[in-house]
Amino acid sequence: MVDVTIIGAGVAGCSTGYLLEKEGFDVTVVEKDAVGGLLREIEFETGYHCDSAPHLLFFDDEEEAVVGELFSEFTHIEPNDFYAATYPRGDLDDPHHYPVSKQNIDKWDDADRIREELKQAPGKTDAEFFEEYMKNQVGETLYERYNRTYTEKHWGIDPKRITGDWFDFKISFPEEEQEFFGGGAYYPDDKYTDILRSMIADCDLVFDGVTGLETDGDRIIAVETETGDRIESDLFVSTIDPSIIVDTDESLEYRSMVILGAHIGADESLFPDHVDWGYFPNHYHFTRITDYEFVPQETPAGEYILTVEFPCFVGDDVWSNDENWYADYLLEFLDEQGIDAELLDAKVRRAPRAYPLPVTEEIEKFERINGKLSAYENMFNLGRVSTYEYIWIKDIVQQAYETRKNILGELRTEADD
Repeated sequence: MVDVTIIGAGVAGCSTGYLLEKEGFDVTVVEKDAVGGLLREIEFETGYHCDSAPHLLFFDDEEEAVVGELFSEFTHIEPNDFYAATYPRGDLDDPHHYPVSKQNIDKWDDADRIREELKQAPGKTDAEFFEEYMKNQVGETLYERYNRTYTEKHWGIDPKRITGDWFDFKISFPEEEQEFFGGGAYYPDDKYTDILRSMIADCDLVFDGVTGLETDGDRIIAVETETGDRIESDLFVSTIDPSIIVDTDESLEYRSMVILGAHIGADESLFPDHVDWGYFPNHYHFTRITDYEFVPQETPAGEYILTVEFPCFVGDDVWSNDENWYADYLLEFLDEQGIDAELLDAKVRRAPRAYPLPVTEEIEKFERINGKLSAYENMFNLGRVSTYEYIWIKDIVQQAYETRKNILGELRTEADD
């Protein structure tokens, strides 16, 4: 039997572990913290739960059907029409469509000038950097009001520097209000953590942090761990930051996130009835608030389960705040909005590697580091952190299927030789 060691028990590691175990591999999953990664739920003392920010399953029923098929083996997934709003003036009584639609123009006193700008804008055209791409599509004024400030707050860098191939499939400018995923998405009946644990139920699960590799030429012999152990294997799959395990003086920078989970009692909902979350492209420290009414659990009338996302870098002021600060900040915001709210419970989760930074120098650094890792013929990597790509669950699951295909293909080639 072929041994495989998978580093990381998020959706990338668990889905790959399940697919390889089904093929007869002897799979060990090594996880530093807890099963679930960024999908791990926030659990409240009051008995309710929510995601660490909304993680939805959306996929093309034909080209990406394997995503739904995989999750349907472990849970029932229910289609939902998810809607979002944006609040460029910071007022909950003034929701605007998100994705930003052309109907939003009528929200502004200078609507005629905005329409003139749009006539001059070249439209959706290729561009290397985010700011150029957006201005070409929406013009200067809409860009400033909806995109620039939010983007700078979310990423912590000047939008002029943001690059990548994700603009086209993550950003649209529809004529009128549109579902967030333009055709619906799915949400599971069961908790993501339970689903992922079920995926690796027949794998060996080791809680330890991988710190390095023991190698022999172009092959990896074992991984070394924080506790001083070594885990030997025939094949290895990494879903973690490659700079942690290769011999390099360089380190990759990620945009971090502090996520407040809050169970509140309030005299009214934050958002319109059909809206699930809101974006805040203004002076508030948070970027997004989500109302988890779509989670299959029954909360009493007048009670809400929320997450509030605070983007930051590890070590800066937002990251370093005392846990009570985030809940107090939410309550102060709600009070400013005229919403009478009571905090029933709150939990804080910190994600140091929430988003790879889409800037040229970091991408080039990743390619140098990953080049060292990919030189080993028995190492495979996938997932948002390991590939330094801004991707979603559906993309990661498809990577897991591709990894299985590549591993089986290489083993067949070795057998033929």
